[in-house]
Amino acid sequence: MIEHVYLIPLIPLAASIIILLGAPEDPRSPMPFLGIAATGWCLFQSLAIFHGIAAGAVALPYTAQWNWFTFAAESGGKAFAYDMPIGVLIDGPAAMMLVVVTLVSFLVQIYSLSYMHDDPRFKRYYAYLSFFTASMLGLVVSSNLLVTFCCWELVGFSSYILIGFWFERPEPAYACKKAFITTKLGDLGLYVALLLIFVLVGSFQIQQIAEFVARGYMPAAAATAIGLGILCGAAGKSAQFPLLIWLPDAMEGPTPVSALIHAATMVAAGIYLVARCYFIYAASPVAMQSVAWLGAVTAFLAATMAVACYDIKRVLAFSTVSQLGFMMCALGAWGFTAGLFHLTTHACFKALLFLCAGSVIHAVHTNDMRQMGGLSKKMPLTFLATFVGTCAIAGIPLLSGWFSKEMILEKVYESEPNLFLVLAATACLTAFYMFRLVFLTFLGSERDRERHHHAHESSPAMLVPLGVLAVLSIFAGGLLEHHGFFERLAHFEAPPVLAGFQPPIHVVPHGLGWVVTALVFAAIALAWCLYRGPDFRAAEALKARLQPLFTLLERRYYLDDIFLGLVCLADRVAALCFRIDSEIIDRIFVDGWGLVMRILAEISHACDALFIDRAVDATGSLSVGVGGALRWLVRRGLVQEYLMYAAVGASLFAVLTLYR
Repeated sequence: MIEHVYLIPLIPLAASIIILLGAPEDPRSPMPFLGIAATGWCLFQSLAIFHGIAAGAVALPYTAQWNWFTFAAESGGKAFAYDMPIGVLIDGPAAMMLVVVTLVSFLVQIYSLSYMHDDPRFKRYYAYLSFFTASMLGLVVSSNLLVTFCCWELVGFSSYILIGFWFERPEPAYACKKAFITTKLGDLGLYVALLLIFVLVGSFQIQQIAEFVARGYMPAAAATAIGLGILCGAAGKSAQFPLLIWLPDAMEGPTPVSALIHAATMVAAGIYLVARCYFIYAASPVAMQSVAWLGAVTAFLAATMAVACYDIKRVLAFSTVSQLGFMMCALGAWGFTAGLFHLTTHACFKALLFLCAGSVIHAVHTNDMRQMGGLSKKMPLTFLATFVGTCAIAGIPLLSGWFSKEMILEKVYESEPNLFLVLAATACLTAFYMFRLVFLTFLGSERDRERHHHAHESSPAMLVPLGVLAVLSIFAGGLLEHHGFFERLAHFEAPPVLAGFQPPIHVVPHGLGWVVTALVFAAIALAWCLYRGPDFRAAEALKARLQPLFTLLERRYYLDDIFLGLVCLADRVAALCFRIDSEIIDRIFVDGWGLVMRILAEISHACDALFIDRAVDATGSLSVGVGGALRWLVRRGLVQEYLMYAAVGASLFAVLTLYR
């Protein structure tokens, strides 16, 4: 089926158009099943391709391309026709991402049948989901960075309409604008990087760019500039510091949207793009170090912010940001395989956790964990699925998250031990705030009797995706790591010309991973001590003692205030520039210069009317008078006098001509 891999993004795109335009809006419309069927086929085709790769029946990388358009160009004084190709490039990471995107999208669409069944825009919701899936799949399979950028922008647009799906409410309307504008800031850097690539290489084809770098043609300074530009775009989409402010607010969209966009696909696009262009970072130690430290800072800051949050979806949002920081740090520490491995396992347990959160919200109609408690008795299956996902993200041994986190920590220590300390602290914080979520939501006694009384287990359409994702959260890591399968599937070999850019390898102390695991269990025990009771008084007492710190965390390190301050500053600068333009430049220079010219024109007109025109008129009158006098002489017969005057005039003209 790999020969027809180009159909994978086209099928959901066609489905989205048919769903949107093919039938009127109706909550009971069967059109959503078309979207589910389209995504199901894409999942089947992706699994078939992945099976062929695993069985060795498909040779990687697989490429196919077609001519997109042609334009006239000139180089070295010679004109020629430049062909811009469009095509697909399937390697190990792309094959894995195809499975991840289609699987999560398929399960989310099944889950949404029950979660969104009462929404009046039910059909439109599925059209948007299919459009987003098509955009993301196009980004995954494209062999051309220009097409990748087009799909990248379509992903941003589709996330905008999904986050703001309930646009009649002010919070989603604000959140979708914030997400769109923030990610566009990062996209500016990506756009500049693409321009630099085309200037240097003359092509957007990923394989041609990789060959250009492998031959040593790209200077380190150029690789640094391009790598940092790509990193700007990735920081926007993957919510890295300081552009992470949009992701927590994006939770205003429907919870299945949060699971699809902000857990497994859209936010992973930045990580995937950095991995796709990894050969550029391999040519620039500065860009590689920037990726590593940006990821580490993001992971730690987001984890600390999650500790002080009580909104169940926002806790998961900060968790997403933190785990994306893990992946980015791994890529920057030459852990190409580790970063993509964690991207794959994270997609399973984070989608699971978001869908579990949606199940809880659907039952109790609130996001505030302080109004929950004791739900394990009312929703045992949801509790079990949440517990599995929490154990996986916390890195409990033998679950999927443990395999990928261990690999990341090992690779990071080999590259930079200081980064390892940051990520180890982040891993402990992750275990603390995630088990805090479990204790506050499901254990203890109910804190809102009315909400607890009406809580009930979700429908089978919502529980089946939870079961599938829970099984994957348990076994996916071990299966992919078995016999080094993922290492063979997704690996990066630096070309010999770039071998000197790799840092020295530090020896990992024996048993270091188990030390981190012990610290993770200690963090879980601390969460139990602080949040096991019905009123969590110990946690509130600690918060009162550390109120300045918690205020800093609750205000998200004032990042929102800083950005809003920059917006206000920009507004004031724009207003000042407008006043300068209107009051000084327009009024003094433009209008004033026009007034001066008008005055000069009036003076010129007066001089022309008073002197020049009158002199001309006087000359004309004199000529008329002389002519009349001569005519009088001729009529009187005084020809001699006439000839004398004519001779005098001719003599004067000759003198003036000879002596001028």
